Amino acid sequence: MRISLLFYIYLIDCVTSSAENSPRIIIVGSGASGIAAASRLLLNGFSDITIFEAEHRIGGRIFSTKIGEYIVDIGAEWVHGEKNNAAFRLAWPLDLLEKSTEHKGFNWTNKIFGSSGHIIPEEIATPLLLHVDDEKKDEFVDINKLKTGSFGELVEIQFNRYFKKHPEITPDLHKPLLHLLDMLTMISSAGKTWHEISSKGPKDYDYSEGDQLINWKERSYSTILDILMKKYPNPEEELPVKNATKLHTKVTEIKLNKNHPVVKVTTADGCEYFADHVIVTVSLGVLQKHCDKLFSPPLPKTKLNAIKNYSFGHTAKIILYYDNPWWLDDPVYSRAIYWTEEDRREIENDPQKRWMLGISEGERVEYRPKLILFWVTGPYVTEMELIPEELFRQQVKQFIKKFFGKTYKLTEPAIVKRSLWNSNENFLGTYSFRGLQADAADVHIEDLAEPVVQYNKPVLQFAGEVTSHKYSTVHGAIESGWREANRIIKYYSKKKIIIKKFVLYKLWEPVLIVL
Repeated sequence: MRISLLFYIYLIDCVTSSAENSPRIIIVGSGASGIAAASRLLLNGFSDITIFEAEHRIGGRIFSTKIGEYIVDIGAEWVHGEKNNAAFRLAWPLDLLEKSTEHKGFNWTNKIFGSSGHIIPEEIATPLLLHVDDEKKDEFVDINKLKTGSFGELVEIQFNRYFKKHPEITPDLHKPLLHLLDMLTMISSAGKTWHEISSKGPKDYDYSEGDQLINWKERSYSTILDILMKKYPNPEEELPVKNATKLHTKVTEIKLNKNHPVVKVTTADGCEYFADHVIVTVSLGVLQKHCDKLFSPPLPKTKLNAIKNYSFGHTAKIILYYDNPWWLDDPVYSRAIYWTEEDRREIENDPQKRWMLGISEGERVEYRPKLILFWVTGPYVTEMELIPEELFRQQVKQFIKKFFGKTYKLTEPAIVKRSLWNSNENFLGTYSFRGLQADAADVHIEDLAEPVVQYNKPVLQFAGEVTSHKYSTVHGAIESGWREANRIIKYYSKKKIIIKKFVLYKLWEPVLIVL
């Protein structure tokens, strides 16, 4: 006797529907990668999704807040590039972005201000500072001749050549300017110094061609989250990502079962959750600090080697709001600063003021004329974040007076705001880079992105900017979230096909039904 065709059709429908809807998916972290992964999964019919977020908000290192009358990015701020850039591709058609070269409010010129009061004029400063970007695009023809293999060794050789070609830059300025250029480079590289950056780093990075300083006009980078969740431009189409998110919920253990591909996730409040797939999107800094205790059993050696030997760096912003900005009559975009060797030695011996050596420049903020943004980089970032608030405000004012008081008629800042990414236990830094340690350990991005598989099923997956060849960017984080969502979608798509083939094959096989 044969089972009826109607029964098999019913069986196909039940089994494949179960395969599509039953997977329990936990995402750790609600930054750009976590939001991107959850959104794509929801769009593809996966409904059993839970996101654990240790902070009080979603967004991760995308975070905007009100300063004066402006919405200001404390974290990610610019869209870096146009070609093969997910953030650009999502936001540009909605007329939310503007290329920096199209903005007519600023002349892209620079001055360099010294601690002695000396100013290096625009005609010298601008070519020198633009040369920083030229060095980043270098073809690294001397890379095999380097003694250390560091990016710093390479660029110092090239900048010393530059100084020889420009005798107007006097020898007493060479060392102070190299320190400035080092700190400026660390804005994008995030290391303590360019001597810990691998000269192979830029080759490992998947550069998105186009304008690297595309701004969000009056909006902030948080808009990208609304686009990912379909809240913008049509709020009625919003995906239930926020409903799936548990804020103030820190994951303390992720435990794999050797006998079954189910993962147990424990949170700080002692609650336990079970999942078929866990996608970890926390920062590399958090992984490095907690990986030995967070995962049970320990991660594969290749994965641990990658986590421990890739580098996670530090940058910080100081944002000043003025009711009466003192720089508006000067069209200069960037005001870089350098310390004389004498002043540098003096401040290095003052542990409360030493952080100022990490300030490299102050720049205008597009569409926010009452703001000026100062960058802090290098080994000084966490020191800056730990200075008590009132003392910090006083020091910032003293710094402004020291470097700009002789040139401008200064006014008092109404608001002084700083980022705190590096001392926040939920981030412990800003973004990743390839350091010399990664070269020595033979670490690759693919090692960071590789999932842990059980029974041919990806049970523990990793996303975030550090797992992408577009590391240290939001678009890299977004694409990594999509990548891991696609991995799950593909897994169940294949499973569905196998089940259908199996059931259709059974249609032709005799089956005895016992009544």
